Amino acid sequence: MDSILVILGGSGSKIRNLEDREKYLGESLESGFVELKEGEEALNAVIKSVIVMEDAPCFNAGTGSVPNLEGVVEMDASIMRSDGLFGAVAAMKDVKNPVKVARDVAEETESLLLAGEGATRFARLMGHKEYSPLTGKMRKLYSKKEESSYYKGLGKMRRLYSLETVGAVALDRFGGMASAISTGGIMFHLPGRVGDTPIIGGGIYASELGAIAVTGHGEAIMRHVVAKTAHDFLIERDAEYTAEKVIKEIDADFGIIIIDRDGKVGIAYNTKYMSWGIKTMTYKKVQAA
Repeated sequence: MDSILVILGGSGSKIRNLEDREKYLGESLESGFVELKEGEEALNAVIKSVIVMEDAPCFNAGTGSVPNLEGVVEMDASIMRSDGLFGAVAAMKDVKNPVKVARDVAEETESLLLAGEGATRFARLMGHKEYSPLTGKMRKLYSKKEESSYYKGLGKMRRLYSLETVGAVALDRFGGMASAISTGGIMFHLPGRVGDTPIIGGGIYASELGAIAVTGHGEAIMRHVVAKTAHDFLIERDAEYTAEKVIKEIDADFGIIIIDRDGKVGIAYNTKYMSWGIKTMTYKKVQAA
C-alpha cells in the first residue's frame, strides 16, 4: 500500500507569517514522510510532523502558543492510532512538545487523558524538561490585554488570532493509520479552558476506517463531535465525500483532513484559509493559505 501523509497548520480569517508557514509546512511534510519511507508506522510519522510545527513560532502550538487570560500558555495535544491507541494532555504548561507527552500517556499509562498540573508533573517524570513556549511576540500581544475587554472581545480575538490547531494524519505501507494534533487554544482563554484537541471524537479520531484531524473553534467542534461524525460517514463513503459533507452540514468554523483505508484523502474548510499539505512518494503540495 502506498504511504500518504496529510498535515494541517490551522485555519482562520487572517493569515500571518505566510512565508514562514509555507517553509515549516514543507519541513513538517518531509520530516514525517521520512518515517513512512523508512517503513515506520503511521503514528511515528504524524508525531514527527506535528513536532516540526510545535517547534515553529509561527503556529499556535508548542512554541508560539497563545497565552490565556493570565498570560500563561496552556496547551492541549492528542494522538490516536487506528487500533484504538489513544493518549492526550490538556491545559498543560511549560513543555516544548505536548504531542510527545500525549504519546507517553498512551503508551506508558492506563489513562487516556491527563490535565493541568498532573499532566505537567507526568511530563517531568517522563523526562520532558521545563520549557517556556511563550515567545516575545506573544508577550507583547498579551501586554495589550488591558486595552480591551475579554468578555466583550472574545469573538474579535478569535478572528484576529485565528483557530490554529496543527495536526497530521497518515497511512503507512502496512495499512495502519494515525492522527496527531496540538494547540495552544484561543487567545486570552479562561485559565483551565480545554478545547476539542484532547477529546476523542472532537478534534481527533482514528480507526480501521480512517484517520481524522480537525482545526477550528474548539467549543463548536466538541459540541458537534466533528471527528466522530466524520468517521461514521466513512462507513458508507470515502474521505473526499466525507470532508465536504461535514463542512456543509455542521454549523461551526473549522477545517478537516481525512485519510481513509483505501488511501483516499479529504480536505475541506469553511474558514477564509486553512494551512495544509500532502505528500506521497510521487507527489507533494503545500498550501499555506
